[in-house]
Amino acid sequence: MDPGLAAVLGAVAGSVGGVAGAIATARAQREGTRMTLRAEHIKERRQPRHDAYKAFIQSTFALKESVLSCDVYEDPTLEEENRLRSEITAQWTDLVLLGPKSVNMLGSVLHDAALDVIRQMGAARYILHFALHIRHANEDEEDAYREAYEDSLNNLRSLAEQLGLAINAFAAVASTLLEDDGTKQRRARFWKRRRSLPPATLVRE
Repeated sequence: MDPGLAAVLGAVAGSVGGVAGAIATARAQREGTRMTLRAEHIKERRQPRHDAYKAFIQSTFALKESVLSCDVYEDPTLEEENRLRSEITAQWTDLVLLGPKSVNMLGSVLHDAALDVIRQMGAARYILHFALHIRHANEDEEDAYREAYEDSLNNLRSLAEQLGLAINAFAAVASTLLEDDGTKQRRARFWKRRRSLPPATLVRE
């Protein structure tokens, strides 16, 4: 090979290698910057999310325990029910504002399960009021109200058990999210997908 041509080709190859190296370095630096920014963003939001998730779990767990862990269930007053409803809804609102969507979805399920328990508490209290404080026409009517109250308590326990399942599901997702410190490299997205060729058609002569 001509020495001059070989020198030119060598220079071109070296230039291409240098450009490729520069591109790789730039990509690595850009990815490192993105990871740093993402880690800082997650760190800033982690504590507020932790506090919101914790408060929500504690309130809903206490609600569940008030039904399932008491030797003798006591109906809350209307004021207590309203306080529980307002407290849990306010905590759920804080949670929704902090996100992300995966936690918000299960948070919504947990919020609805908690409100179902509170509504059933009110229904049980209403039935008990008629069972104890309203003059009944006969003993059969009185017994019917007592049975209705027992049925309402069974429904309440069932809803409290469902609330416990919702708490566990929410806590699992929230815990996983809080463990993410933003340093884990995400998989690259492949925007272009290979298009499959249409099936060949048989051409008959």
